[in-house]
Amino acid sequence: MIMSCEKCRTSFECKNKNRRFCSQKCADKARYIPKEKKGKFIDCINCGKSSWKMPCHFKYKNHFCSKKCHLEYLKKSAFSLKCIICKRIFYCQPCQIRYRHRKTCSIKCRGIYSTQLAEKRHQNGNLTKHQLDRAERYSKKADNWRREVFKRDDYTCQECGIRGTYLEADHIKPFAYFPELRYELSNGRTLCRKCHDKTKIGCKKMREIYVKN
Repeated sequence: MIMSCEKCRTSFECKNKNRRFCSQKCADKARYIPKEKKGKFIDCINCGKSSWKMPCHFKYKNHFCSKKCHLEYLKKSAFSLKCIICKRIFYCQPCQIRYRHRKTCSIKCRGIYSTQLAEKRHQNGNLTKHQLDRAERYSKKADNWRREVFKRDDYTCQECGIRGTYLEADHIKPFAYFPELRYELSNGRTLCRKCHDKTKIGCKKMREIYVKN
């Protein structure tokens, strides 16, 4: 029996008179119904070039054809500020209104600026010595000193010799009473928590020992 394919209109031989297509490829093409594309072309705000955008992008007010145009548009609309620590110029976007009064360009410069403010406040009598010592104890400089002490002692407790546990960097001479030795490696040693707790004494006893001397 000779039949005609409904898709490609070619004749083919078959035994079943109900057959409609010459091959599985033609059958798949006939069954497939292409879906309508959702979206539309929108002009770029920066260069005016139109690009295809999906419905999920319709909620945005500004549309761009590429990342390059997006960055160029942000640079045009941004305002510049000058860091008071490193004197470098940095930019903020108009949407970041709360950052208009920024004084520093990075976290590093902000830490330096905050310590300077703390020292000024201490000179004016607004901060106590304990508050300044506490701020310095958790500073980046103290963290670097702690790491150097651990490396020097090979991450081993200098009292019991334990490794692989929680370690603390201990000041041999107290942090509060010897500010000139705070970041000296010779004044530090690595201890585990148990050994470090044994070395701790009360404030009154420490004041009696070091203030008289």
